[in-house]
Formats: sequence, C-alpha cells, structure tokens
Amino acid sequence: MTRLLILGATGSIGTTCLTAIKKGLAPDVEVVGLTASSSPSLPEEAEYFNSEYAYIDGTDSDALSSFIDRTAPDIILNAIAGASGLPATLTAISKGKDIALANKESIVMGGCFLLEEAKARNVRIIPVDSEHSAIYHLLQSKKAERLIITASGGPFADRADTATVTIEEALHHPTWRMGKKITIDSATLANKGLEVMEASLLFGFPPERIDVTIHRQSVVHSMIETSDGAVYALMSPPDMTLPIILAIRGENGKRAVSPLPFSSSFSLTFEGWDKKRFPMLSLAYDALKLGGGYRIAYARADECAVNAFLSGRISFDRISEITSAVLSSGFPASEPSTYEEILEIDRKARKKAEDLC
Repeated sequence: MTRLLILGATGSIGTTCLTAIKKGLAPDVEVVGLTASSSPSLPEEAEYFNSEYAYIDGTDSDALSSFIDRTAPDIILNAIAGASGLPATLTAISKGKDIALANKESIVMGGCFLLEEAKARNVRIIPVDSEHSAIYHLLQSKKAERLIITASGGPFADRADTATVTIEEALHHPTWRMGKKITIDSATLANKGLEVMEASLLFGFPPERIDVTIHRQSVVHSMIETSDGAVYALMSPPDMTLPIILAIRGENGKRAVSPLPFSSSFSLTFEGWDKKRFPMLSLAYDALKLGGGYRIAYARADECAVNAFLSGRISFDRISEITSAVLSSGFPASEPSTYEEILEIDRKARKKAEDLC
C-alpha cells in the first residue's frame, strides 16, 4: 500500500483526489492524513478514510513536520493554493518524502534552491497540473526540442475590454471547475504564465523553447516537439482525476476519465494568444527572462492583486497593472541560494503590491 498525505484536502484538487480514491481508482493507496487551513468537512473526510487530520496553515512548518512524522506517508500531495504552498513543499522535502505537486508557486518561487534541496534528499517531484503532467509523461519516451503548453483562454478570450469584468464573470470558467484564485489566474492567463515558469525550471527549457497556444476545448493538455519536427500530445477530457491518479499511483489500468468521442463530431482548435489582451502571460515571460527574484515578485504580486479583485478593492484590469508596477520596482536577477533570501524578496514584492491595491 502507498501511504498518502493530502495537504489542502478540502480544495479543488484535494476533493477530486479523495473522490477518485472513493471510486476505487487507486485501490492500493491508503489516505493516512488530511490537512486544511479551515473547513468543516475535514473531520468527516478523515472519519471516512479512518485517517488523521489537522488544521494546519501551509506556512506552519513545525506543525506540518510533526504531522508528517505522525502519519508517516510515502508520498505527499501538496494541493495548497498560492504562496503558502512553498514552505509546505520545503517541509515535505526536508522529510525526504516524494511530492505530488499541484502548487505552481512552489517551483516558481523556490526555483533552483527547492530543486537542489529535493535532489540532495533524493525526493521525486511529480507534477499534478494537467499541463505539466502531460509533459512529464511525454518526456518519458521522447526527447523534446520544444514544449507547447495549451491554454483554454478562459472566459475572456474574445473580450477586448475587461475593465468592467465582474467577479462572477471572472469565476465562470468555460471548461474547468477550480478554486477561486486559479480560476481568476486562468481568466488573466497568469496561470499559464506560472506554468511557463514552472515548466522551464522542472524540465530545463529556456523561455524561447516554450510556447503557449489557446486551445478552447481543454482536451490536449500539452505537447512536445522533437528535433525531427514531430509533435506528440497527451489528450483526455478536462478532468483533473487522471493527472492526480498518475501522480500518486502511476498507471494502473483503471479508467480514470470518460473516453473521448472520436466516433462522433469532434474538433480541436488552436490559436495564438494576444499580448495586449493577456498582459499577465507576457509579463511572466519577462519575469522568467529577468531571473529568480522577478519570478518570486510575479507570483506574489499576482496573488495580492487577485485577492484584492476578489474582495472588490480593484478592477479586473488592475491585476496586470499592479503586477507590472511591482516587477518594475527591481529585484535580484540571480537565483536565491537560501530560503531566507526567497522570503526577503517575497516580503518586498508583497509590500509593494499591497500598497498599490
């Protein structure tokens, strides 16, 4: 049996994972622990799985460390949203536990420091995001020259003026059902920007060899192009069950998602993205090229701005304006070599962003 600990168990990824296990899609996975920052459903889920549970904020490394010792997992699913996922990932690495990672900010902000810590402790980081899961598995059998990450385009792919976008409109994603923060990020394509940065670090590709294409059906999760010009894709319905199961269990022969309807009318489309319409993706490429401190600043500025939008303090189009202003305030181009350096850059970016919100 594989012993699984889920961090952020009551969010979108956590609940999808628990539902999949209840359906018998991972029969040799035992849920030994669940955490959430706050949720009335946590004790109920823990009782169902006969597992331990704890209310732990992702930044409380001491509490999480003790909980990991108590539950003794083989693998940890980090489904915590936002920057709070980084200290949780580092705590899991310090314990030598393999990580199924659904938290983009961990890689974007932790960068080379986090990856080197994982390598030193022989910790596997298995991506859960459908895009990175696709690339991860495609690269098992092929050597790629280029990565092609797909984006649904969110609810505003055809809307030029976003100044009057409401919270309800921004949270109405056309193909995915996700948490609030990631849904807003999908509407601005900041989510894709974070994925470009994460893919660059995880798979060792420079930004000029990572492309983004708008694919509204969300069936092709990512593609790789080989040196001979062939393009290989991983396709499945827009359902996070498959990448989650692949991360915590690997291939086990059980169908995790519905079959694609190739026997009926079925079309897939791809198109380029507009830099003016989606400045957050353009800013992400800039941050990746500028260096480590700018990636951290981008992630923190975006999170602060999204929170301000969701609380009604700023308009939708201000998210990119605030992120741009934070990046222009200057950060180290070099990779942070300690966790303390990461925290200092994060603190500066957060203060600047909060002042603008």
